[in-house]
Amino acid sequence: MAVAVIVLGIMWCAAAMAAVWKGSQLIRVPRDRGLQIVTTCTVLVLLALTAQLAVALAGNHFPRQTPVLVEFILLNFFFVLLLSLLRTTGSRFDISRAPFFTDLGLAVATSAVLVITFATTEPSSSGANYGDYTEASGPAGVLVFHLVGNLFMAYATARGAHLSWTVAQHALAHTRKGLRVAAVGLAIACLGDHVPRVIAMTGRLTTGDPVLPATATWTSPLLATGVAVFFLGVGYPGARTGIVKVRLWVQAKSRYHELRPLWEILYREFPTIALFPERSPGRDWFTVRRMRMRYYRRVIECRDGLVCLSPYMSTAALPTHTPAEQAALVRAAIERRADATDPTVPTVIAPPLEAGMESDTQAIIALSRAL
Repeated sequence: MAVAVIVLGIMWCAAAMAAVWKGSQLIRVPRDRGLQIVTTCTVLVLLALTAQLAVALAGNHFPRQTPVLVEFILLNFFFVLLLSLLRTTGSRFDISRAPFFTDLGLAVATSAVLVITFATTEPSSSGANYGDYTEASGPAGVLVFHLVGNLFMAYATARGAHLSWTVAQHALAHTRKGLRVAAVGLAIACLGDHVPRVIAMTGRLTTGDPVLPATATWTSPLLATGVAVFFLGVGYPGARTGIVKVRLWVQAKSRYHELRPLWEILYREFPTIALFPERSPGRDWFTVRRMRMRYYRRVIECRDGLVCLSPYMSTAALPTHTPAEQAALVRAAIERRADATDPTVPTVIAPPLEAGMESDTQAIIALSRAL
């Protein structure tokens, strides 16, 4: 019991962080319909986990079967929103809301049947449990409860798999991969879990034979696999974007520190080039926020400092000069300025080999390494 509560607590924390993250994004872009739906989906998942956690913490104060009812109802509306989002993404010119209201009507009707069946059936009278997706003996109400719930889940996952695969044809490359993986996950959940359970429940209700034996045993791993694959597909585009952002951040931080030797020399000579006050190397090293902005700012400050220093160059820096030769010219220019030598015609220090900011940045970094 304690382990289950801990696992639920971890899942709840993850869902809460996801809901807060998506909620903060929605606050910044409140009119993004896709983000509205995704945020609502994360909130529904959070509510489902909250219900499970509340019942687990309350012990015997709630019926043990309550979380199953809550899960079914919340998942019904989760899939309504998911299908709506996929239709919106895939249908650029079809703005009809009829499919959405059809799905919503099915979800409401299914939820109503679940609540009525739940309220009128007493599973404890025959030892059955709403939590058993099984062919075990039990009142007909329990079998109807799971039959109706799994019927809607089978429809929702099948429809979701079809829409995900269809939408993927018009998506960008990395999004296409994620949508197709999500479609495979929904198909696994549909064919490996919900459809077999529907068959088993129907057989128990009609003939007393489950047709597919032991569905409570072999369908659960398939459901877990389908859910894992689905979320892997959903998270792939975001994970890929996150990896790209991390790589760019690491690159910016590395270059930012590589520019420090040159920046320090120029800052001592021309303090007005800096937007931010100088900080110690140790504090500078632990800087994590706005890294790319700080890196580009340092590039600009270094170039500004080199422009200020250029009139004191004794010899013009040429593209054929190595970074070490240019570093020697920079040190000589600083000495000339310290000796109050009259400035001459400005020249370009660390001239880039090609046009563009990247080439200019590489020339400045090479000079900083040489220094």
